[in-house]
Amino acid sequence: MDQQEFDRQFKKAHEEKSPNYDDNVNVALVGKVSAGKSSLLNAIMGCDRSDPIAKVGASSGVTTTVTPYRLDEHVLIIDCPGLDDVRKENSDTTKAFLDSIDVGIFVVTGSSDASQKANYRDLKASAKHVLVVLNKADEWDDLEPSAFDEVVEQWRLDLGADKIYPTCAKGYDPKMRKDAPMVLRGIEEIREVMFDFLAQEKKALLMARHLRDKNKYALGIIAAALVSVAGEAFIPGSAVYITATQVVAISSLHYLYTGSVLSKSSALTLLPTFAGESIGTTAFLWAKSFLPPTGVVDVAAAVIAVVITFAMLAAVKYMLESGHGLDETELLKRTFKDFRKVGEKLKGVNLTDLKSKEGVTKLLTGLLN
Repeated sequence: MDQQEFDRQFKKAHEEKSPNYDDNVNVALVGKVSAGKSSLLNAIMGCDRSDPIAKVGASSGVTTTVTPYRLDEHVLIIDCPGLDDVRKENSDTTKAFLDSIDVGIFVVTGSSDASQKANYRDLKASAKHVLVVLNKADEWDDLEPSAFDEVVEQWRLDLGADKIYPTCAKGYDPKMRKDAPMVLRGIEEIREVMFDFLAQEKKALLMARHLRDKNKYALGIIAAALVSVAGEAFIPGSAVYITATQVVAISSLHYLYTGSVLSKSSALTLLPTFAGESIGTTAFLWAKSFLPPTGVVDVAAAVIAVVITFAMLAAVKYMLESGHGLDETELLKRTFKDFRKVGEKLKGVNLTDLKSKEGVTKLLTGLLN
């Protein structure tokens, strides 16, 4: 494979893997006033009560009309009682929003109210993916579990929903005592379902960069990359695909922590920094990548690819979350060497354990936290 062919295949692989940084994410939070939509949004984004995205009022009915939250030029969240309220605004922003809602979160509370079915149907017809959330689930804590189960089922039947997600997002009211504990339930599941869908649309990273705690999402980026390179090591010409995976992961981590797009060429220029610290194994990977599959050699290449990629991405993550730039070459090299030693533990992992993102994330949690 000559340089021209490598460049052609790399460009194709990179385009297939890379998020679309120019796309937009539109989220609709729909539900009656005082359903706790603002608190739910803060909880989903992992906000601390002292630094919320959405302001929460102590009095009933604080959000009475359409409230937009423009997180950046690519991400818009609209909190509204119903989409008809958005239509009445009739602004260019709301028109564009209604034409391209990615995720709709329909928030209900208390006992089932069949009159909300029309609003739910409207949201389902307008959004690509809809979740129904029964918020303030703590209101049922003093009743038998069966009573709450009946309420959940009644909501499901009255709305015609496939599933109801019970949640609690208590603690964002600014008038709460500072020592009062926050009560968060069901938030992790909502967040995962939401981001899993956005990932299918190649938009999850645009939303994830606004998470207050980025650690778990960053681990997910690294885990996905390790799963990919473990399999790509068995493909003839694997260097093309492994390089594309590494470059996309570096760029994704950079966007997650900084909000700016690291170009493909800039990410590529970082690779020699790491290659210089692992020249023997890097040369082996490149030589092997142009040979036909041989079994034993593939396994060795897969292990090396996983260890190097882990050290590379762990170093990038550390640099970015610590506020360092990736142009601090000497610190980046030292950090890579440190994580290279940590990554040696991955050599004892069975390759079958590197086939799922969830399993690898657990391994990374143990190594990096």
